[in-house]
Amino acid sequence: MKKLFLLFIVLSSLFLLFSITLNNNERQDVFIGTLVEGKPINAESAKVLADRDCVPNESYTTLTCTAIIQANEEVIKVRYTHPIDVPCLSRGDKVNIRMKDNSTVEIFRVGKPSMEH
Repeated sequence: MKKLFLLFIVLSSLFLLFSITLNNNERQDVFIGTLVEGKPINAESAKVLADRDCVPNESYTTLTCTAIIQANEEVIKVRYTHPIDVPCLSRGDKVNIRMKDNSTVEIFRVGKPSMEH
């Protein structure tokens, strides 16, 4: 379990959230995390039901949160880390989900965040 947690921390650090700018100047946030509950799934037009347990790192530069997302008929939980200056996922956000493997998840926020810091 400790090795899995350490792997999560390393992956989170390596794949820390980044933002890209689309051609129409609409920002799309990309979050990388670990599937902690539910089945691996790829989905478009998924919806964030909640974002919980956000904890800052010691230097208050990143937050680690748990997103609860409804994708098709499934509900999954993803633990992800992102820079503190990027708004967390929040209820109502539309997202696309892509599994990198059985546990690593990419979450793409579609459109603007529904909540700002």
